[in-house]
Amino acid sequence: MDGVQAYGNLLKKQIGPKPARARRMLRLGLAYERARLRLRAGVDREIPKSLTLLNRIAVASVSRAFAHPERTAWVNLFAPTELVLAFGLTPLSIECFSSFMGGFRIEDRLLVEGENAGLSDTLCAYHKAFLGAAECGILEKPLMTLTTTLACDCNVNSFRHIGQRFGVPGAVLDIPYEYNDGTVRYVTRQLEETVALLEKRTGRRLDPTALAAVLECENRTRRMHTEALRLMASRDFPCTLTLHMFKLFATHLLLGSAEIENYYERLLEELRRAPEQNAVRVLWIHLIPFYEKTLQGYFNNNARYRIMASDFDIDGDPAGPLDPEKPLESLARKMILNIYDGPFERKTDAVLRLAEALRPDGVICFGHWGCKQSIGGAPQLKRAFDGRDVPFLLLDGDGLDRRNSMEGQIKTRVDAFMEMLEARA
Repeated sequence: MDGVQAYGNLLKKQIGPKPARARRMLRLGLAYERARLRLRAGVDREIPKSLTLLNRIAVASVSRAFAHPERTAWVNLFAPTELVLAFGLTPLSIECFSSFMGGFRIEDRLLVEGENAGLSDTLCAYHKAFLGAAECGILEKPLMTLTTTLACDCNVNSFRHIGQRFGVPGAVLDIPYEYNDGTVRYVTRQLEETVALLEKRTGRRLDPTALAAVLECENRTRRMHTEALRLMASRDFPCTLTLHMFKLFATHLLLGSAEIENYYERLLEELRRAPEQNAVRVLWIHLIPFYEKTLQGYFNNNARYRIMASDFDIDGDPAGPLDPEKPLESLARKMILNIYDGPFERKTDAVLRLAEALRPDGVICFGHWGCKQSIGGAPQLKRAFDGRDVPFLLLDGDGLDRRNSMEGQIKTRVDAFMEMLEARA
């Protein structure tokens, strides 16, 4: 048994009877990981320094949220966290929280807690683990919640439940499918109400200069991100499944922060010096089951196989640069034009453009159990890539719940798919 599993087992014994002790253990574990990464003790030397920095940023963000729940806003992945950052608060998404619980190897206990509370077996495991954590007392009361109707149909009910359980107010942004001046005004008004809620909860007014600075930083960062994707098409760059998931902090949760801008500056420096790659290159669609052994064997620092990017890298691109002079209107456009909003053709077209830029050898689409949007649209994506003679694998499983992982089937299908890609290379 490794150290993480042993620590997780100790944690699980505290969940339920001693939730306060479990919270202290979680904070201690995060603090230990922050220190380990800061000292680079035990850090994989094959991992580029920019990704080690991203790792530190992600762990530090979650650690802050646990240490200071009164200055934390619980959000979903597509919430306008620019507003949260402008108030100097920490945004923590329920998806990232649940993934970290998976890293501690306690997600199974939290999932059972959620199921015992009456949650459906078909509910997304990320939401179920989050709600299970609330049920067993290891979550503490946040400052507020902020979510959208974008992409995931679990969001509204999950956040409503959390708000009621902890007695904290929250904002739910209703994002229309259609993009026009009327829908932009509709979402902008909701953002104005969200700002008013943030002002009430923090006891201070929004500083327009601070919000403008966040948007300007985001624009600079997104330009660097575009350049990084261009270089990724030809450069060899080691990574791991977990670090690919940590990129969601850079492209979503903390986008617009100085620390993420610094990460992209270092990333570009390393990519420009990186050698040409000669690997089997994969474009990934949707979530990555970071714990799955077969996928770890292929993509964790394996020079023969590389995941180049995922659809999460480009979901906000259609909105273009944000206007610091019209911040709320710009954020409204960004959410309405997100590739996960509107008809599925919007996502299909965006992913095809990404594939044209990166020229992958194949595409793996992960059908996360509980995500109806992802599974329902996968056949359309497959037809689109079949029409361009790009091999496409639809892989069923669960991004978090190891109990739903069909390891034997995943190994058989991935082995065959990678063998086919090697033969075509």
